[in-house]
Amino acid sequence: MKKILIFSASIGNGHNQAARAMQESLAESGCTSMIIDTLEYISPTFHKILLESYMNLLRLSPKMWGRIYHNTEKTRFFDMNVLMNKLLANKLKKLINSVQPDAFIATHPFASCMLSVLKGRNDWKEPIYTIITDYTIHPSWINHHINYYFIGHEQLYYLLDVYRQDHQKFIPMGIPIMKKFSLPLEPELIRQKLGLAPEQKSIILSGGGLGLGSMEKVLDGLEEINIPLKTFVLTGTNDKLYNKVTNRTYRHEVIPLKFINNFHEYLETADLIVTKSGGLTSAEVMSKRVPMIVYNPLPGQEERNSHFLLNNGCAVHANLSEQLIYFIDELLHSPSKVEYMRRMGQKISKPDAAQRITEFIMDDMNMLPGKVE
Repeated sequence: MKKILIFSASIGNGHNQAARAMQESLAESGCTSMIIDTLEYISPTFHKILLESYMNLLRLSPKMWGRIYHNTEKTRFFDMNVLMNKLLANKLKKLINSVQPDAFIATHPFASCMLSVLKGRNDWKEPIYTIITDYTIHPSWINHHINYYFIGHEQLYYLLDVYRQDHQKFIPMGIPIMKKFSLPLEPELIRQKLGLAPEQKSIILSGGGLGLGSMEKVLDGLEEINIPLKTFVLTGTNDKLYNKVTNRTYRHEVIPLKFINNFHEYLETADLIVTKSGGLTSAEVMSKRVPMIVYNPLPGQEERNSHFLLNNGCAVHANLSEQLIYFIDELLHSPSKVEYMRRMGQKISKPDAAQRITEFIMDDMNMLPGKVE
């Protein structure tokens, strides 16, 4: 039985979601796997400082994060390999030596870089597979000693020419999502479960896992729309927003939700979703053919994801709450436009990415010297 270590990082929930999707798929193929939160495992203190710094930067100065992201698309501020060599990676090495896995999967650039450094220092033969969790390719993902990269779509190949990378190492399998997003559901039963009346339209407002975004302005604007609505507000860890929405009275029905494990059911009945275009969320939404309105994406990877979605016709973009309300109203009154966006989302969606990546990895492992079973 194959043993695979999956290395993620809790800096943005999408990396962990991709790791869990791969663990689910690997289990169905008879592989055992373990997910390691890389930085947390090596140094909880360093992980806490890095995570808090990152989140504070996004909250207080998203433009600064955008500049860092865009500048490092051209050249790295520092050599990540030097940084990783200075970290206490021996703890990770001890874990790997004790488990003796047949392969590694990385779903975060830090994890990919660290595995690359360790493999180079220790001359390990086991393959490393990196899963890029956005609809773009940032240079921080690209490291030595990586056997293959899995990218969101073949349209991203132009970036490999920019970075002068070998196309053959980058496989356009899609972003891995949980199998439940591709399983058929009965919409009417789900509507009943979620308390949707027959005449109600369903809208999801998602500000990302941390509930970022000016959702209160959006909810005020929705009051002016003259169609029966039920709005599900995904507040994440934003307790302030959750409490404000809970304690207010709205003309339309508004339901605040913290973290949920049945997002696929909400998508099944959604007429549209307002989102910040994270890679995993976008992949999940497209799997359910839900039209997207990208609202105030963060500069950097969300901005790049937004470009991909807009260029493929499955999303529209709004920066102002007034513009957002206009688009919501327009889509709710334009079934032909909604159907077009659904079709375009389905066209570029790869809901079976986790299964296809698993099959590729299994085949590749069996072709390695001494690994044929």
